[in-house]
Amino acid sequence: MHLKANKILQIEKIMKKTILVALLSLIFVQLKAQDGVVFKIKYEPNKTYKSDIGIVIKLNANVTGDPGILDKLKSSGITSPITVNMEMGASGTMQSGSVAADGSFPINMEYKVTKLTVGANGHEAPIPPTISEKVMKVAAHITRDGLMEVDSADGKKTDDSTKQKIQQMTSLFQKQIKFPDKALKPGDSFTQANPMNIPLGNKMGGSVKVNYAVTYKLTSIADGKAYFDVTPNFSMDFGIQGKMTANITGTGTGKLVYSIKDSFPISNTGDYTMTFKVTSPQVNVDATGSVTSNATTGIN
Repeated sequence: MHLKANKILQIEKIMKKTILVALLSLIFVQLKAQDGVVFKIKYEPNKTYKSDIGIVIKLNANVTGDPGILDKLKSSGITSPITVNMEMGASGTMQSGSVAADGSFPINMEYKVTKLTVGANGHEAPIPPTISEKVMKVAAHITRDGLMEVDSADGKKTDDSTKQKIQQMTSLFQKQIKFPDKALKPGDSFTQANPMNIPLGNKMGGSVKVNYAVTYKLTSIADGKAYFDVTPNFSMDFGIQGKMTANITGTGTGKLVYSIKDSFPISNTGDYTMTFKVTSPQVNVDATGSVTSNATTGIN
């Protein structure tokens, strides 16, 4: 009986220690969350990034204007109001290599359109099958400063102009979210604004004015991940002198999940609404639309 009692006491001591360690760990994690985390998007060596993107766009448009143009649309089975549905899917893989002596490391990318459907008033537009068969391959490297520099595309060395265009495309996601340099804790938020004024050139005249702002709010940190609420607001105005003016506005809500150990977003979803207004001497368009997007990235 005495031995049995000692054994029970030993078990109780072990359980108390286990509970104490668990409580201390929980407190430590909570304190770290309260202290905040400095976020930054960066690629790391010897990793595989597999991404999938899906976008669904729905538009409802009323078209008025030149009877001749409206008759041509009608002969194709398209009458106002016009309902447009578009669905697109894409996938990509990024494989990074080992760090070289200069601190850089290679990263090879493959992109592919996996789905593309477009329909108007129930009529599906013919999409060439080659669109989903084409695989774009890009070879690049990440500098010691964390910047991506493109070396070749589809096995061919790129000129400066092509390299710049590809680099803008491949680094778009990395630049899309610029976190503050300071640490963020749950409840903190920041807004990233990106106003632009793009001239259309002397022949077209006018310019494109874009105001795009996204507010990110850190809602929680748990299990090595940070969870953000995302609220975008955007507007775009452009015109071609004497030919056309257009205005697009939109807003919505989204969710962003960021992997702290990988320094990279692993999930980004959103539901957005938009309004369109196009005015020209021939045709006027008033439309409303919705966009649903879903992007995920697996990292190994």
